[in-house]
Amino acid sequence: MPEVVLYIAASLDGYIAAEDGNVDFLKPYENSGQDYGYAEFVKGLKAVVMGSRTYEQVLGFNLPEWPYKNLDTYVCSKRTLPTSADPRIWLWPDSVEQLAQQLPEGRTWLVGGGALIDSFNAAGLIDRLMLAVIPVFLGKGIKLLNQPPPQNLLLENVTRYDDGVLMLDYRLQAHPPR
Repeated sequence: MPEVVLYIAASLDGYIAAEDGNVDFLKPYENSGQDYGYAEFVKGLKAVVMGSRTYEQVLGFNLPEWPYKNLDTYVCSKRTLPTSADPRIWLWPDSVEQLAQQLPEGRTWLVGGGALIDSFNAAGLIDRLMLAVIPVFLGKGIKLLNQPPPQNLLLENVTRYDDGVLMLDYRLQAHPPR
């Protein structure tokens, strides 16, 4: 059975990006020399899932190659998107419940964005939340979760970094059956 993990950074007041999707608040932490457990996390991945705006944002980084080239990538969107030469990228226009049935065995990273996270969460499809809490207040922007359903979270690990970032690793409990 797939394990869907939301591995994400958020400001202390719960925002994953500015209102326009900008994530500049992360730049000082990207250059800190810490990887916040990222390298270890990606080692065990089988797939990534992202929304259309997140996909376009990654394409806009003008990287020399697709950063998830060895992983199945599902881009959830009903609109036409730029195509990619990577044969492991699929556009997914159907429901997240149907996508969950198609995910490979093992760990899948739910990358973002906000609307897709809300869809997965509302359907009870997130198994684990690995949250890097960034010590800044944004005041407004795209929230980590909008109107989450009542959930129990079991804190399994906390890592404190010298720059004030906390990595919180939660298992979500009491999911409805898939």
